[in-house]
Amino acid sequence: MTELLHAWAIAPAAIGACCLAADRGRARWSDAVASAIMLIAMLDAVTTRLVAPVYWAALLLLSAMAIAVWQRPRRSNGRAASAPATMTVHTGLGLVAMAALQLGMAHPPVGASAAPAHGHGGDGGTLLAVLLLGGAVAYAALSALMVFRAHRALDRTQLICMGASVLLMAVGASV
Repeated sequence: MTELLHAWAIAPAAIGACCLAADRGRARWSDAVASAIMLIAMLDAVTTRLVAPVYWAALLLLSAMAIAVWQRPRRSNGRAASAPATMTVHTGLGLVAMAALQLGMAHPPVGASAAPAHGHGGDGGTLLAVLLLGGAVAYAALSALMVFRAHRALDRTQLICMGASVLLMAVGASV
């Protein structure tokens, strides 16, 4: 079931990437690159696992930082504006969420019978699953809030798709 949820998470991510690519109203090439990186990382996590999840997580986090630096709005006097664009913030948070999910999916599911590395007891897997799911729900709630504030159909579709994709990945990582 986990693989099915991860596979289903790729569909909205692909739709969101297509919406971003079709968005000719704005030049957001950095968001398109970030979307492509997320999609490739998800495909690798579901299908081949050619790249270790920690490397995908590092690349996703580096992409989030690069977008934050590159896309920060500028004032006419050259200084950075005080409030960043909402879609850029959403994309950056999506990259961070996917990085966390890449690392969370690297561990066995909560119900799996994996022998603990040390005999200390405790279940760090359950805590990880709760944190991943909580973060995904928070991200999906932010996405939903932003959908109601977005004015363009492509932005709304991208927000819905990214929120759904993160939620599906988190549920798949915690099952």
